[in-house]
Amino acid sequence: MKTARLFPTLAAFTFAVALPSISHAENRLPTLSDITASLARGAILELDLTSAHTILDATESTDPVIAVERARLAVYEGDCDRAVELLSRADLAMSDETRHIGDIARGCARATAATVTIVDKEKGVSVRLQDDDDQALVPFIVDVADKARSTLAKDLGVTLPSPIRIELVRDQLTLSAVTGLPYEAAQTTGTVAIAKWGRVTMLSPRAHGYGWMDTLAHELTHLALTAGTRDKAPLWFQEGVAKREETRWREAWPHDDLPNNDAYAAVGIAMNLGRPLDKLGPSIAMLPSAEEASVAYAEVSSFVRFFASELGEDALPRMVVKVKESPADDPAAGALKEISGMDLAAWDTRWRQHLAGVPKDIPDELKPGAKIPNMKQAVKAVRLGQLLFDRGHPRAAAVQHSVAHAAVPWEASVRCYLTAALLAEGQTEAAKHYVEKPEEIHGRNGRYWSLHGLLHPQSEPRAYTLGIALDPLTPEVACEEKPSPQTPADPFKKALCEAARRVPR
Repeated sequence: MKTARLFPTLAAFTFAVALPSISHAENRLPTLSDITASLARGAILELDLTSAHTILDATESTDPVIAVERARLAVYEGDCDRAVELLSRADLAMSDETRHIGDIARGCARATAATVTIVDKEKGVSVRLQDDDDQALVPFIVDVADKARSTLAKDLGVTLPSPIRIELVRDQLTLSAVTGLPYEAAQTTGTVAIAKWGRVTMLSPRAHGYGWMDTLAHELTHLALTAGTRDKAPLWFQEGVAKREETRWREAWPHDDLPNNDAYAAVGIAMNLGRPLDKLGPSIAMLPSAEEASVAYAEVSSFVRFFASELGEDALPRMVVKVKESPADDPAAGALKEISGMDLAAWDTRWRQHLAGVPKDIPDELKPGAKIPNMKQAVKAVRLGQLLFDRGHPRAAAVQHSVAHAAVPWEASVRCYLTAALLAEGQTEAAKHYVEKPEEIHGRNGRYWSLHGLLHPQSEPRAYTLGIALDPLTPEVACEEKPSPQTPADPFKKALCEAARRVPR
């Protein structure tokens, strides 16, 4: 068992990103086909696929630029086999863009063979699953998508069209193949989801427990910004707004601002891990380390929150409109100047002055690139404890997990191992102590919340829901710590429980 699974709060941060679009220009006068293709591409980027169809269906041209846009539209609609067919023409000049779309189409066609697609027509959400064992997640996915769509319409002035397309894939190799993010970059930064090609593609939480509900809201924000600005929003705006919006679809949950983004950004900048807002590169997922990526996320999140607080809630939807309308090479620069009277450099200066005054008391173990002195001791004790537990020796396991807890008392996963061992020994009162106070842990852990719900049912009525939001397909979490064959009463949670038991991680 890897340390990343034992200690999720210490593992490399996991990120959700929108990759930059790829453009191609030729040094020639535009033809009618060029104009038609440009109009279609604009409609596609705005996720107005109906209009894109109307534009492309109105022409009988077989010009290569038309074929490329028809292929792009097919990818956006999830018809990857059709896109591969369209791009297989021998006369099609293979520009960088055409090759890129072709790579995506082929990767998507392979990944979506024999997939299951479930459509909720009433709420306008389409979910494609690489593993049909994930079907029990669909009602929860639809609920998040529906709430996020309403929140984004209010916060950004952009309504995502129906259907919202969401795909769950097995692993980062597939994530890379269907989105274009280099596999090495996905591994380096721990990327678990990407908004690209008109859809959200996410790792199944069966393969990788993480805050998948908030991640989905984050990615839907990227889709909304891409549609609202015609994919012209700069990276700092895309990621900063997405981080802001990833929790606004719901009420506040414990640990929502842990660590505080202002403090984390300030500490990261002091450690020379920060970057200027306009020098983040093509994607945060492609930064050279997880530490730099985590600081970059904190920077853009802190900046956008500061920007919105200074100008008011209408600043973001105004920015979206102005960025879309701007013909400039740097549309955000003009938009910023127009709505605030200051450029990005001036805003950057004000924001850094703000950071200089924020408290920076982040626990050492949560700082970028934190090195935990007792980590090896804790890992060794947990491994031994789990071996003992799996062989039916919970008392001896509890001893080892107590050693690990003493080494890293703030680590939620260790508390869960210790609590489970004590419960197996019948020491319920002793077990309660370790999952009683959420403020004692530094991170989000699904099993912590299911155990908290079991042992402290009056303390946090949302405990089981919080568990599902973080780790929905671990049987203990999905089944609300109920012994088999008992299941939760709610029909959706019952189905989730049964799925988690049927195909354990």
